[in-house]
Amino acid sequence: MKDSHDVAVITQFTSSFTHQTHRETVSFFGRRHPLFQQVLKLRDQHHGVAKAYLKKHTDHDDVIDSNSQHICLMDTQHDTLLGSIRITPGGLESRTLFDDSDVVSIPEGAIYEFSRLVMAPEAKRFAHGNLLMAAAARHVKSRNGDGILALCKRANMKIFKRFGLLPLHDATLRTAKHLGELYMVYASMETIMHTARQRYASAPTAPLTPECPTPSASPGSDGGSDRLPQSSSATASRQ
Repeated sequence: MKDSHDVAVITQFTSSFTHQTHRETVSFFGRRHPLFQQVLKLRDQHHGVAKAYLKKHTDHDDVIDSNSQHICLMDTQHDTLLGSIRITPGGLESRTLFDDSDVVSIPEGAIYEFSRLVMAPEAKRFAHGNLLMAAAARHVKSRNGDGILALCKRANMKIFKRFGLLPLHDATLRTAKHLGELYMVYASMETIMHTARQRYASAPTAPLTPECPTPSASPGSDGGSDRLPQSSSATASRQ
């Protein structure tokens, strides 16, 4: 019951963010889902003129993408992709990039790693990033993850901090194979749930219910959808 309640907290946490009308998340594993080609196109748009960046990451991303869950945020009114985030179990990406480093400490346990958080150029960057993060956190919580690790650029730091993830190192880390410099941020699920409860308690929302949807896709499946709450204006008090 506690796990159901915790997932419900994250659902209510999601409902506290704005710009949810006609927004739906779609979750799928690996690269075979039809939406994946749109994800690649979105990454290309997100990085703009940095074609060298995309080319340099292609081989690395192929491996990570094949072993990751992808959550996409869709505009159901216009049937367009607004953003996506990649969820990799076991810290696979960080271990690929930093396992030989003496200065990088990667948390142990059932860690899930978030990366490639990208939004369409016309999307409301932080609002839609928040919705993607909430859906991804709900995915991890429903799978009894111990914590969330993320590799991010400074521009996305605000989104991760809102969920309780903080830098593990004072400065950016230079990745292996010259794939750039990134911040490594982390929070345990306990910290993330505490952050969610604090936000939930600070504003009126609908009462919690343990019967809330979770992403239906699992490794090896073709995909599924997980509809986000459509309104953040509920006036019922917390039970």
